[in-house]
Amino acid sequence: MPVARGKEGGIDRSRTYRSSRPSYLHGSSAPAVSGDASSDFEVIPGRRASADVEVLSERTLRAARIAVAVALVVAAVCCVRVGLSAASVTSSIAVDDLGSRIEDARSYGSDLEVQQSRLSNSEHIRVEAENLGMVPPVGTQAVVLAPDVVVVDEEGNLSLAGSVAAIAEQE
Repeated sequence: MPVARGKEGGIDRSRTYRSSRPSYLHGSSAPAVSGDASSDFEVIPGRRASADVEVLSERTLRAARIAVAVALVVAAVCCVRVGLSAASVTSSIAVDDLGSRIEDARSYGSDLEVQQSRLSNSEHIRVEAENLGMVPPVGTQAVVLAPDVVVVDEEGNLSLAGSVAAIAEQE
């Protein structure tokens, strides 16, 4: 693609072919940008000629640094104090919660003791038994069982031969 070169050897963008331009410039009515365009500002090297700007003394700067350091220390102490206050409030809330739970548990335990004593009262048991249709027994009888005929050996296993011998002895 041919490109026109200017006097200084640079590219003269105003005379380039359309195919070398980016696609968004096709059909644009914007003027071509020249490579020789000057900027809107210039930098002039040099130093300040007038001494009308006052420089702060080293003592003033040191005092300012100390003031900033003190302010940072005070801010850090305040942050620690706020953190400790928040932790103490949280602990106080937790203690109050535990206190109320302990009080509830003691109250519930007292209620259970009262209920247990009422339920174990013989008069209460008699009244509840009558409500269910139960009556006290007229008389009592004793049943005497024969000794057990099951025999175990030294290891704790059932012994059939020992059990048969025990049955034979009873007869």
